[in-house]
Order: sequence, then structure tokens, then C-alpha cells
Amino acid sequence: MSVFVPLGMPWSAQEADRARKPGRGREPGRAAGNTAYLLVNPPVTDPTTAYHSIPYLVGAAREAGHTTYGCVDANLDAFEYLADPGRFGASLASARRTRAEIEGRSGAPRRHDEIRYRQALAAEGLTDTSARDAIGVFKDPELFYHPPTYAQAVAVMSRWWNLLALEMPPGSADGFSMRVKSTVNLCSTADLSDPAAVAAVARPFEGYFADEFVPRLRTRPWAMVGLSVNYTSQLPVALRMARLIRTVLPDTVIVFGGTEVGDVVKYATDPAAPWQVFQDADLIVPGEGESALVGILDAIGDGAVRGGAGFDGIGGVMTRSRPAPDIAYGSVAALATPAYDVWDWERYWAPEPVILYSPTRGCYWNKCTFCDYGLNTDRPTSPSRERPVPAVLEDLREAGRFGRTLYFAVDAMSPRYLRTLAAALAESSLDLRWSAELRLERTFPERAVGELLAASGCVAVSFGYESGTQRVLDLIDKGVKIDLVPDVLAELARNGIAAQMMGFTGFPTETREEALATYEFLQDHEKLWTTSGIGVFSLTPGSIVAKDPGRFGVELMPPSASDDIRRYVPWRDVSSGEVHWPVPEDPRIPREYIVSNRKVSFDRPFVGGIDSAHSLLYFARFGRGLLPEAPPEGTRREEEPRVRLVQEPVVSIPFASVDELTGVDDLMAEVGRRSREHLDTTSAAYGDWLGGAGTARHGSCGVLVLAHGELVEVPAGVDFGADNAMTRALRLMLATQARI
Repeated sequence: MSVFVPLGMPWSAQEADRARKPGRGREPGRAAGNTAYLLVNPPVTDPTTAYHSIPYLVGAAREAGHTTYGCVDANLDAFEYLADPGRFGASLASARRTRAEIEGRSGAPRRHDEIRYRQALAAEGLTDTSARDAIGVFKDPELFYHPPTYAQAVAVMSRWWNLLALEMPPGSADGFSMRVKSTVNLCSTADLSDPAAVAAVARPFEGYFADEFVPRLRTRPWAMVGLSVNYTSQLPVALRMARLIRTVLPDTVIVFGGTEVGDVVKYATDPAAPWQVFQDADLIVPGEGESALVGILDAIGDGAVRGGAGFDGIGGVMTRSRPAPDIAYGSVAALATPAYDVWDWERYWAPEPVILYSPTRGCYWNKCTFCDYGLNTDRPTSPSRERPVPAVLEDLREAGRFGRTLYFAVDAMSPRYLRTLAAALAESSLDLRWSAELRLERTFPERAVGELLAASGCVAVSFGYESGTQRVLDLIDKGVKIDLVPDVLAELARNGIAAQMMGFTGFPTETREEALATYEFLQDHEKLWTTSGIGVFSLTPGSIVAKDPGRFGVELMPPSASDDIRRYVPWRDVSSGEVHWPVPEDPRIPREYIVSNRKVSFDRPFVGGIDSAHSLLYFARFGRGLLPEAPPEGTRREEEPRVRLVQEPVVSIPFASVDELTGVDDLMAEVGRRSREHLDTTSAAYGDWLGGAGTARHGSCGVLVLAHGELVEVPAGVDFGADNAMTRALRLMLATQARI
């Protein structure tokens, strides 16, 4: 169970003294723990580790004397609920019924039918226990580190998401995430404030809500329930959960906080929009939440009730009578130690815990012209703040009670602070492995920083190198010389530290040759880095580019008509006249360039994903190569999985070609078209398109359902049921073609 409810906990004199310090909570003599609160981490997000927001919040509230609380990781609970063999088996049976119903209909199938038919094929080759057994592989200390077996578990997860997608509006699901725009538009106040739209996205979790979440709400009369929403993928389900909370606990104060909540407040064009989106909320915390939470709990203890004015004076808290966001940046030095004991770490989907911790907040550089992170004001990020290193060591000793692998969740640490912290870790008795996102500092090789980082336990570093050309880097104001980057990477490589490289193409005025150079830089130095991720530039409203477009040869364009939460801004290149909208891939980049920079097949939250918990554990086990080294010459690597969780069946379907069936890619192309043409892109707009005739022709063909769910039409006349050298070679060839 994720709920942890300390009742009547002893409250030491030392804790009482801390709570009485000015600005730190309750007044002298006030009873401790008299405001019972519940914090919730909603689906959908990464179930391999716990996000660190709730431990930070509980740590602050505890220090202020609020000791009656509960914490629910509803994301983890919901997926484990759905992985139960009885429920997972029911979803397989439902998928097969869906296929049979579509096959049994007369006439041409609709586009919606064809999308669902493709998704339903994911059930073939799975069993009732596949999800449970895959989670078991992730937790197993041996099977987890055997790549062929691990790949089987990841394959089950890929298939599982297709099955969950059958219950959601088409296009919504995207792995352990959600698409920002699909047939439900998470950039639209109209969709986010429509209970039917968010309930449709949350539909796969309704059984969990009824059987587990609602009973947990009833365990006591919680005075406050807070939903910590840190990713856009959590937003629609969190809104649905708030409606349930309001129904079950009508007098409870409901609070929304987290990074995604801040984004809605920041990007909404109408100041009233956040209250339309968070319609079941009493309070909104758009920024850092520790002092805000303590203020809310104190106010409730003083008699404040929902709908009253008792919360209006709390810093960092939005109320309906005081809706303007109050941006406050707290002292990192004064923070309480995060309460990592609120979670049962053994339940997360990894063989050992990976813990997130933030020794700093904000970015010391804070100049990059593309950046727009957090509830910032005039700069790209919040101001840089550093926790004193002795306090960090104390925090890490507490974290070390639960796990020895950490990710320092920071924007960027200054070189001075990094060296000081690394030296302290190296000299301490802490036996930790860690990773963080850092800046490419030219002083790394000059000061032998790689050796110091390795001694401190660093196993991997993520770098935003952004571009392979100096002209673009100068426009970004990155403060990096591209010709010095290989020396920095070599310094880490010499000391066994992996480099994870992140960049993007499509920055204003970038030429095709410069875009290619971003890939070519990685190709030229492939022995110096381990994983990479190159995206496509998307212009956000708070960035320096958006604030000073003329400097970058940019003209800002109006967003899609439905997008009143402006997460991005379309822009026109003044010199060429080309208008740019967010796209998943840069059409100027040849496919072979993309494939050549992909050393590992998987993405977050799995091995190969940058900064994923699983990647960090693999780095800690196998070193900077990420995967096990090749066996000695003359010996054979164990290539077969030790546990087979998913089969790759060939299925006969009553259509002339599986490739003719409408897919999610076709839907997303329609979403993009409607956005560019300023047509309605809310959930009500897609009925005609989804209900239109599909593109499939009746007939017959065989479909090979690959392990991860890719569908490949098989050549006629080949018996894939036979297990011989020819069919194995054909399967391998078809799988390779499907993934290129």
C-alpha cells in the first residue's frame, strides 16, 4: 500500500523547537499534527521510481509540526492494479472481442475502427500473467541485467499501452505519457474543463479508482488533499481524480500543485482559465510548494475553510479571490530534509531504488535563448540557489537509508559548486552512485574534474550540447565552444563516466547543413558518448527568442484557434517566409542519420532513455558502455531470454493489407493539419474524421506481430509457424525493416 498515515506520532522537543522558528510554521504551544492532509501522485507517469516532489513537501510539513498525513502514489498503484492477471487477462479478451466485432461488421470499417483494430492486435502473443511477469523482471536483480530478458519485459509494456489505448480517445496514449494534442487537446481550456473529455482519458483507471482510491479517501476525514501534477501526461487523470475527491470529501480543501500546474497558469491566455481547468480546486500552487503547503495547513488549523478568505495571505498560493500568481523562490538552504520514508521503495519497477534529489534549484547560467522552464519571470529559468554542502550530505545520508543510486534533479550546477559537492562526496563515507545534467564546462579537462566526479560516485552525465555548429550555439547563448566539447567528453570517458547527449535541430535561421552537422558531430565522436536524443526546436512563449523575435529573424504567428493554453508559439522565418509548427521529426534529416545515432532501441523510462532510472542502474552495473561488454573471443553471448514473456505470432486478418489500415500516425497528421489551418482541434472536432470510411480493403493477409507490437505484413507462402533458419532470418529481416 502507498498510503502512509502516521497517527499520534511522538513529537520530539527538537522538532518542536524547529517548528517555533520564525517563518517555519506553527506558533509556540500549538498542537502538532492537527491538520490531516493527503498528497497524491496521479497517473500517468514513470512507475520505475518516485518523483521527489511529495517527499520534499512532507519533509517541510513535518518540520513545521504537521505529522498527520498520507501519501498515495496512484500512478504505481493503478498500474499494479491493472497488471493483476485477472484484469490483464480481461483486457486481452476485450481486445480480441474488439477485433471480432470489427471483422463482423458489413461494409467498410471506419477510421476509428481501423485504428482500434491495429491496437487490438497487441493482445496476440500475450498471456494473462504477462504484465505481472514483466514487472517481476524489472524487479529481479539478475533478470533485469540480462538484456534479452529485459527486452521481453519492455516489449510487454509496449503492447500493454496499445491495449490501454483501446479504452482512451484515439491518439491520447503515448507509452507512459500522453500526447499533448490528439483527439483530446491538452492545450485547450475547453477540453481540460470538460469532465467528459478528461474522464474519457482516465477511463482505463476507473476500476482502480472505485476499488482502491476512493476507499483510501474514506480512511479519515482529510482536511486537505493535494494533487502533485508534474507532467502534462498526469493532468487529465488528475482532473478526473479531483472530481472524485470532491464527490467523496465535499468539505475537504483540494489543492493543485506541481510543474504542470505552473505551466497551465503560465501559458493560459486568459487569467480565468486556470480556474476553469482546475474547477474542483480550492487553491492552486503554481510554483515551489514547501512553504505554501505549510501555510495552507497552518491556515486550516486556524479555522480556514474552503471558499473562505483565510488562505488569501499565503505566499505562492492562488485563490479565487486572489487569482494573480504570486511567484516566490524559497531558500534552498532552509529546506527540511526530504521525507523519503513516505514510499515503499521496494514496490517500484526496478531491482533497487533510484532516488531523485535536488541540491540546487534554478540555473546558474540562465541565459539560453531557447529555454523557458518553470514559473520564471524575466529569465529562462528560476534564479540559481544552492544548498550548503554539509546539509546536502545529511540529506543524502537519509536518502541512503532507502537506496544508493541517485539522480540529482537540477537545471545545472555551477562548476564551483559541482567540484565542492563531488569532493565532499568522495571524502565521505557515503557509498552512492549518481548522475546529473551538467553544462559542458571547458574547465573539466583542465582541472581533472572527471577523476573527481568518478571518485564521488558519478556514473553518467547528461549534457545539452544543443547544436553541432558554433553559429547556432552563439545564437542560443550557450557559452560553449563546440571544438572544445570532445575534450570534455574524453575527460569523462577516461574516468569511466558515461555521457548522455541532448540536442535539437530547427533553431531559427539554422540551415540544412547546420542541422546535419548536429548529427554529424555525434557520428564523428561516437566513442565518447553512450546515449543521445536529438529533438526538434519548439518555440515557447517565455523564451528569449519569443520575447525578442526580431533578433532571431522570427515573426510570431497566432497559435491554433483552439489552443488557449499556449505551450508553444508557431513562428515564421522572416528571410524564407517558412512557417514552423511543432513537429516530431525534422524533415531535412535523412533516416540513416537518425538510425546511426541510436545505439539503444528503448527510450524513457527504460534502458537507453536519457536519465531514466533503468539507464542509471545499467550504467552503475556495466559502466559507460551501458550494456554488458562482448564476451571473450571464441565464446558465445547468451542471446535468448531466460524468461519469454511475449510471443511473435502470425495472425491472419480479413484485409488485403495491414498497412492500409488507418493508424495513429494518420490521426496525428490530421491533428497537425487542423492546427495549421486554424480549425477546431478540441475533442468535439474529430467525430466526422474518425467516423469517415477507412482505407482498408477486404481481403486476406498475414501479419507478424513483433515483440514490441510493430505490425509487419508477411510474404505469402511462407510458413512462419515453422522454426527453422529461414523463418528466423526472415523474422529478423522484417523486424529490422519495421524499426528503421
